[in-house]
Amino acid sequence: MREYFKKALRRLPLLFAALCAAALIVALPSVSAAGVKKGLLVCASSAVPSLYPFCVLSAFFVRSGLCGYLGKLLEKPVRILFNLPGSAGATACMSFVAGYPVGAGMTAALFEQGRISQADAQRMTLFCVNAGPAFVIGGVGAGMLGSARAGAVIFSSLTLASLTLGLLTRFIPRESGTEFSVPASDFSPLSRALPEAVTEGTKNMISICAWIVIFSCVSGYIPLLRLPDWAGLLLSCTLEVTGGCASAAGIFNLPAIAAVLGWGGVSVHCQIMRHIKTCKTPLSYFFCARLVCAALSALFCEGLLRVFPCPVNAVAIGSVGAPQLFSFSAPAAAAMLLSGAMLILELDTNEKKC
Repeated sequence: MREYFKKALRRLPLLFAALCAAALIVALPSVSAAGVKKGLLVCASSAVPSLYPFCVLSAFFVRSGLCGYLGKLLEKPVRILFNLPGSAGATACMSFVAGYPVGAGMTAALFEQGRISQADAQRMTLFCVNAGPAFVIGGVGAGMLGSARAGAVIFSSLTLASLTLGLLTRFIPRESGTEFSVPASDFSPLSRALPEAVTEGTKNMISICAWIVIFSCVSGYIPLLRLPDWAGLLLSCTLEVTGGCASAAGIFNLPAIAAVLGWGGVSVHCQIMRHIKTCKTPLSYFFCARLVCAALSALFCEGLLRVFPCPVNAVAIGSVGAPQLFSFSAPAAAAMLLSGAMLILELDTNEKKC
């Protein structure tokens, strides 16, 4: 009985939060309805057109065994760059062009099929989580910032940040004597692989849209907190990347927007959480990697803007107080990067001791 009450007490905060959420929905149904409509609009106009084809294609790569075939071609560069087996090559490449959840989903599928080790899967989930060019260049750049060139600069900085993060993870030791390869006979017939890929891709897309809608609904209640404008904007960017970037356009500068995209938002993290759990990646590693990716994205974006300047100047526009809080600072980004790297190394050391 005592254990039961202890468990019940531990769940009181969760119960309180759920009751508060229910009360808000009942008291202000128009806010939640508007948030849901906004989320559905984002899904229809941005998420589904840019992600759904890649969701199906990535599932087809895994189901058909094409990952193994491409792995033979990509084995040397993938092993040299990331210290990963060739079977991970297609996933690594797809993660840079397909959008946030696709790389993590392919990684989990390869691990479940025994084509990569758990250690390799864990390292891949740290850097195979990237925004796709359709969203960054078309949605954020041309759509929100009014400059496809700015979107291209941001996408390049995100790609460089993820590549750098992947290079850093190669120094995490792998299991000795463990090699993974896929024989040629592992290919599935088209009549089987394609229907399975469409079914799996559709399920993944529905899950992604569900998270976008629920976080859009949550973001609708942020103004009720009566936070300062800059704090509300920061919270919005932390929770949901699409709505956050839309709100930040015209207020944040480009390196800061790159950092938001490098972080990805809690909504994206929830979309891939089941893949993270499948690979048994420690959440502390994952969130540290996202912070490091955000800092690297800002650093690379600042450097690229010096070489390829863009006419977009989003700092002086808007009514947000204390805009300098979001302006880029190279020392601050370097400090965040260093602290994140030190924390990852410390966590790795503690895990080995245990």
